[in-house]
Amino acid sequence: MKNIGYYSNQDYSWLYPRDKHAIISVLTFRQQDLPAQDEYLIEAQAEYSVKWLKQKSDIFQTEIARKIEMLNAQFHPRGKNKVMECLQFGGNHEFWQDFPDEQEIEAYFYHCYDFAVDYIGFLKSDKNIICALTVTEPNRRNLFVYYLPITDKWKVKAIGNDKSENGNKLQLRDSEGNPIYRTKRFISKPLLCHSEFWKQRGKEMSYSVLQECFYQSISKRYGAKRGESTSLLKYTTPEQAERFKRYKDDEYDIFKNPKGIWV
Repeated sequence: MKNIGYYSNQDYSWLYPRDKHAIISVLTFRQQDLPAQDEYLIEAQAEYSVKWLKQKSDIFQTEIARKIEMLNAQFHPRGKNKVMECLQFGGNHEFWQDFPDEQEIEAYFYHCYDFAVDYIGFLKSDKNIICALTVTEPNRRNLFVYYLPITDKWKVKAIGNDKSENGNKLQLRDSEGNPIYRTKRFISKPLLCHSEFWKQRGKEMSYSVLQECFYQSISKRYGAKRGESTSLLKYTTPEQAERFKRYKDDEYDIFKNPKGIWV
């Protein structure tokens, strides 16, 4: 069969050969963004081919409240808090064209979902996953896995006995004057927090770590190539830096806005 790609009328891809790339990205949402996501899913079901891997039964706001209560999660709502996230899986035309049929593509997305559960799932379960669905449009196809960034581990300030002029206990510091933190673990009362969630998954390298893990676990088995490395080295895994012969102060290792998803 002819698989969906980016050349809708006539396939000129042979003139411009490209590597096969499987894509994984992270979308983040604040409270005010949730209604738009509800609307998108309604429109997607009306206009495109949708298959649910895990279906939601209510609007995102209600589903989030239900998950927080079920997991007894701590959440400190502020206007800019990223309360929900989504792993988006996709690929370019070259990646999809080698799949023999829709059943194989469906199986691939199930592998991606299993990867998501293992990587972002609370205690490697689907308890914090709200829903997951594939959306097939005329020129692209994606798997969306919506979840809450809930972690059972996070950093807290290490407090000493010294006090400030106001009588407040001060945070401990090391011999070089850097603030000291300790790791807290609370499985029965985890924390819903975007930044702490990703600090447990690579800190500043979290996005590069995610992409590297996905590449090693899933996409390279399907013949995909790892995308070019153009981020600051501080945000890049050693494997990716070595793959593209990166070095300190190269053309991409210059100051720019951080791309890490944990900040």
